[in-house]
Formats: sequence, structure tokens, C-alpha cells
Amino acid sequence: MPPAEVRSLRVARPDGAEIAAEVIGAAEHPVVLLVAGGESSMDWWRPEFCDLIADHGFCVVRYDQRGMGETTLGPPGTRRDGLSVAVDDALAVLDAVGADAHWVGFSAGGWVAQLAALDHPDRVRGLTLVSTSPTMFEADADLPGATARMQEVWANPLPEPDWSDPGAVIEYHVEVDRDYAGDEFDEVHDRAIWADTVRRSPGMHRDEGGADVFEDAPRWRERLGEIGVPTTVVHGTADPAFPLGNGEALARDIPGARLVTLPGGGHELPPSAWDAVVAAVVRR
Repeated sequence: MPPAEVRSLRVARPDGAEIAAEVIGAAEHPVVLLVAGGESSMDWWRPEFCDLIADHGFCVVRYDQRGMGETTLGPPGTRRDGLSVAVDDALAVLDAVGADAHWVGFSAGGWVAQLAALDHPDRVRGLTLVSTSPTMFEADADLPGATARMQEVWANPLPEPDWSDPGAVIEYHVEVDRDYAGDEFDEVHDRAIWADTVRRSPGMHRDEGGADVFEDAPRWRERLGEIGVPTTVVHGTADPAFPLGNGEALARDIPGARLVTLPGGGHELPPSAWDAVVAAVVRR
């Protein structure tokens, strides 16, 4: 099969930020919108993974989150961040390519996808929720929190690298990601993600500073029963950030949702997990 058509997009936001996106596949095909976790570039969704979905007759869209890759933060004084901003950014990217989409959300991207389905149901045809949860960082009493190992990592972060040294930046992020892995860590896969990200954005926006306004979102778990689109929850059994009980709760709370577990999988999406996600999108 010949390679899918690939084209780049730039989506301007009202606050001055510009979102870099890429479209893989024919424009007339149904859209699959890939929403990565916080502080992730579009490189997190590997081209080979996107091609697997496009080969099933979809138009696949991936994009850089704010401050990652080629997505800019906007001018000082107007920089925004937070979950509601992330939802608006995702919708703006979708506006540029189509009316609605099957949303694939990983980690915090899963929160974005859930809120889109609740607040903009006409824009969501289906959901694939990967390694995510029905709440933000503070787990409800019935949900397992991060493992002790993960909490220790968060309490004692690695020293920051020399941000002017691309090799050091790549090594730093690979080592950070190693702690999020499950039973096995696919270092080759992870290193490729960061090599591409750093190549496209050598300074990693470190000189731009942070957001000026942080816009959070209210709780939504109690509303999950309103979701009426086909939903698949994909979750690793060894996820240290959002242990499996979070995925199980999502599958219970969303009507008709099905749960697909990845034995030994962590808070990650290595090639060994791709078939499960692709199957969820095409509903095999």
C-alpha cells in the first residue's frame, strides 16, 4: 500500500498561540484526532502508528501540545494553559480538518477527550481512552492512586539537563519516561520520540517562560453517564501513574464502554500496544 498523504497545518489561537498539526490520509475520510498527554509533541504518535490507522480508511490528525514541538505559547502576558484550554485547542485543530472525529486520548489527553464528548457531543463520533482516568490528579476514594514508586519519582525529580545540549535533553526525557514504563521499557521507541521532538524544537521553548493564566476544568466524573458514543478504554495492567482501577472505573462509568487490558503495560504506548488501540478505533 502506498504511503498516506501527509500535510502540515498551522492553527492560530485567539491568544496568539499557534498550534502545529499534521494530517495523514485523505481529507474526505473520517477523521481520527490523536490527543497526547500534557507536554507532549505530535511525535509521541509515531508515523508508523498513524499509518496503521490511515490504512483502514481514516484521516489521522496529530498535533503538538502548547510549548512542545512547533506549537508556540503566544506572546508574554497572554499565555494560557489548563484543561479547558487543551479542550479548546483540540477543537480548533479539528475545526481545520473536519466537523467531527473519533478521539483517541492518552493520559491527560483522555481527560480532553472525555470533556469533548460531554460538552461538544456533536464533535465526537467515538472514544478510545488510553492510560487515563475519570478524574484529574487527585484520585477519588474508590480509585487507586499512583504507585509508591511513581510518587517517589515525582517527589525526587531528575536534575534538569543542559537545555542547550540536544543530546542531553533527549537522554533526560528518556530517563524520565523509563519510570513510567510497565514490565518492559521500549527505549528505542521512546528515544525516537524525543529525537524527533528535539530536532524540531531544539530549545524546547525553555526561553519562553510559562503560562500567564491557568484555566482548570470542573469535575466531570459524575457526568460520564451522559456519554453516548462507542467507547473503548485501553489500559496497562502495570500503569504506575494511573493504576488499572482507573481504567476499570471509566469502563463502568461510561455506558456501553468496553475495557481492553494490556498485560504488563505501563503509562506508555509502545509498538506492542498499537494493535489494541488501532482495533479500538476501527472497532474490530
